[in-house]
Amino acid sequence: MTLCPRAPAPLLRAVLTAGLALGVAAHAQTAPAQTTPAQSSPAQITTTTAPASLTLDAALAQLSGAPSVTQAQLSVQVAQRNLDAARTALGLTVSVTGNAAYTGPGTATASDGTTTSLSSSLSGSAGVNVSLGLLPWSNNQSSLRGAQRSLDLAQANLLEAGASARLNVSQQYYAAVLAVADIDLAQRTLELRQRQLSVAQTQQAAGNATAETVLNAQAALQTAQAAQVQASASLDAARRSLGAALGQSVNATAFPTTPAETVTLPDIAALVARARTSRSEVVQARNTLAAAQDALDEQKRTQTLPDISASVRYGPSGSGGLSANLNLTQGTVGAGYSVPLGESSGSSTSDRISASISGSYVVYSPAAAAQVSAAQASVTQAQLSLTVAQQTVELDVRTRSSTLQTSVIAVQTRATAVQLAQTALDTAQARLQAGTGTADDVSVAELALAQAQRDLVSARVTAQLNLLQLTTAAGGPA
Repeated sequence: MTLCPRAPAPLLRAVLTAGLALGVAAHAQTAPAQTTPAQSSPAQITTTTAPASLTLDAALAQLSGAPSVTQAQLSVQVAQRNLDAARTALGLTVSVTGNAAYTGPGTATASDGTTTSLSSSLSGSAGVNVSLGLLPWSNNQSSLRGAQRSLDLAQANLLEAGASARLNVSQQYYAAVLAVADIDLAQRTLELRQRQLSVAQTQQAAGNATAETVLNAQAALQTAQAAQVQASASLDAARRSLGAALGQSVNATAFPTTPAETVTLPDIAALVARARTSRSEVVQARNTLAAAQDALDEQKRTQTLPDISASVRYGPSGSGGLSANLNLTQGTVGAGYSVPLGESSGSSTSDRISASISGSYVVYSPAAAAQVSAAQASVTQAQLSLTVAQQTVELDVRTRSSTLQTSVIAVQTRATAVQLAQTALDTAQARLQAGTGTADDVSVAELALAQAQRDLVSARVTAQLNLLQLTTAAGGPA
């Protein structure tokens, strides 16, 4: 749905161009550019030489240096490295083992009093073991799932940080655009009030005006002067805020980019669906639910799964040979091979298979049952939190969509006001040519038209920013 309010676009562009020119001149006298000392970190404000004219696209192109975006990017990098480490841990773990034992020489005395000399002995073994977290509930598998959830949340935060930074930059840029237009209006208003004060003083000297009339004209002049100072201060504040959003100083004196004349309302259903899955609040709640479900599954395994360890070995009866083992509770399997060293290596015992198994099963444990109940309650709470988070983001999206529609209607209203102001100017010019009006009447009408055009630009800025806020509420751009 595209709403296109009618407005005198050529005239608007001409007034904005004139406003920019006058704004540059006024601001050059009242708000000299300042610089900020350079910083060593990219996440801090740094000094750069900005062009005299800065477009919105050029400002958005510098978003990679924004502090919030840089921080979110670093979080994603850390989460990605943790995920890579968790994936690497899923592979085989290989370890080398070894042991040695030494017994010194001595004597043994029998019951009949005879003694026997004992020689020294050296024995030991060396081998290699491998282990693998094979079952889904092994520690390595759990770490991998947790690392993946952390990465998903970091990516969602990065997307939202980029969207928020883009919105912030757009807000500050358009604030500068409106400040430049306000400087132009303040300058023109000041000139008109100066002429009106001069006329009032001349009429008072001729006895055709009272002192009250002169005081009113003087008060209007002072108000115009204050408005000019305020407009210059607003421009300086907008430039500084824009620099803070970009992470660098902005020395531009002209901001030529104007908001789009039309706004296309996006598909609200698609935005709601994206917000319910990709907003960081929803991702965080979904991660909490997944972690709670893992904890519940672990408690259930502890209660119902027997603690079994089994091993098989093939080799000499003493030591050495090939072995394999399984730990059901930990979800790991392993294998190893060892070679006897020293005197034990000379054993002539034939190779044979030996196996062992051990286990335990909890028949009755109130504590285990209580832990399962607590874990189940945590899962229920996490499910409710996820539902609330989804409902909250959906409400946010729909509310901002309504705000956008209202702002689009406001654009149409401002466009009509511009047409009325143009008609009033045409009437004032016709009366001046007919001799029934004054030049000040024309100046007042021109000022009213410029104000209406400025208000139209402001309404378009509001609509454009509301569109960005809606996109940000949906979790960032698609």
